[in-house]
Amino acid sequence: MARLIVKSPYIRCGKQNAGGYLRYIATRERVEIIPDDRPPTRKQKQLITKLAKDFPDVKELLEYEDYVQKPTKANASSLITLALEEHWKQAQQTDGYMKYIATRPRAERLGDHGLFGDADHVDLDAAMSELEHYTGNVWTHILSLHREDAERLGYNNAQAWRALLRAHRNDIAAAMHIPPQDFRWYAAFHDEGHHPHVHMMAWSVKPGQAHLDREGIRSIRSQLTNDIFQQELLHVYEQKSVSRDELVRETRKVMLELSQKMRETVCEHTRAEQMLWNLSQQLGEISGKKSYGYLPRPMKRQVDEIVDQLEYIPVVDQCYQKWWELQCQVNAFYSGKKQQRPPLSKQKEFRAIRNAVIREAENIRLGKITFEDEKMEERGEWVDNLTASYECLRLRARIEDNNLPLAQRDPGGGGSGAAGRVR
Repeated sequence: MARLIVKSPYIRCGKQNAGGYLRYIATRERVEIIPDDRPPTRKQKQLITKLAKDFPDVKELLEYEDYVQKPTKANASSLITLALEEHWKQAQQTDGYMKYIATRPRAERLGDHGLFGDADHVDLDAAMSELEHYTGNVWTHILSLHREDAERLGYNNAQAWRALLRAHRNDIAAAMHIPPQDFRWYAAFHDEGHHPHVHMMAWSVKPGQAHLDREGIRSIRSQLTNDIFQQELLHVYEQKSVSRDELVRETRKVMLELSQKMRETVCEHTRAEQMLWNLSQQLGEISGKKSYGYLPRPMKRQVDEIVDQLEYIPVVDQCYQKWWELQCQVNAFYSGKKQQRPPLSKQKEFRAIRNAVIREAENIRLGKITFEDEKMEERGEWVDNLTASYECLRLRARIEDNNLPLAQRDPGGGGSGAAGRVR
């Protein structure tokens, strides 16, 4: 599950919906965290079952995960509270839900109440009056952290959250398609159980202007996550950079070794060798710049296939896996969904590998040697790469391979009959 949970339902103003919600989040006192490992009560179980049926998305909450892993009275209470707060409008219309809300404690206060916003001092009555006369939609963002993250990073108090939201109020406004000057917001911090969280009400002064889609919610989560976990992310990104450079370096090294073995002996990775050879011959049929972005689409697919084939070489696979594990650490900050490692050719960060494949294929086509090999001078005249077939070069390499017995290298001896036809 993501390190920062962002939920963004909305309510329509009127009938005291928004005003009542604002008063609730503003006056809910700080909850004293009392460990209670006793099993949940029958009423708690019934209420959670009803909540999960009425509002299936409660299963995405951190509190639901805690409750499933450890069903206790304390965890049940935390889950019920946040689930009802998230579905305020619907909960108001159900007597059973409203009775629960009415008996809950209220928030950590900054003076007479816990509300904060752009101004240093918020007039609760004036804010409620503004919402009660508003005719548009109001979004009720809920931002939640794990307790250990909140304590370690200093987001266990209202002042820290106020500074964070003030710093990103324009980013949140942009995600909601609201010009900064039209953006209005209030928030309150609730120091609840295992997952301290903030309730933030946000809207535009112009009814009908605001709009928030999934991409907007992702943007809000990303902006806040980048700030809250800045130091941790920097450390992981540094490791990723080192790992990326290592993978590119090792892949280029493998490419050189492949081309070298194509000249010297039978390659251990014959499929990659054959694909590289085919590409080298096709490159001669095109003019212009020979880089990935300029190649015809069929040839791009061929390059991608070669890059993916390189994954079967152990050193490349190991380097790629190391980088992918670091990428998964980054992904975990933003999403709890586990992802399968995609093919190497699909990773945008490794475009350099594609062009390395193209350059090496072009070197093979032109007969260029891209590595140092003193023995090459002792071999005499080399078969012309531009006219020779792939099989011809493989057989020529076999003939000249000093590591093979003479009988296997002699065209007229016990070697392959086909070898005798190479001239």
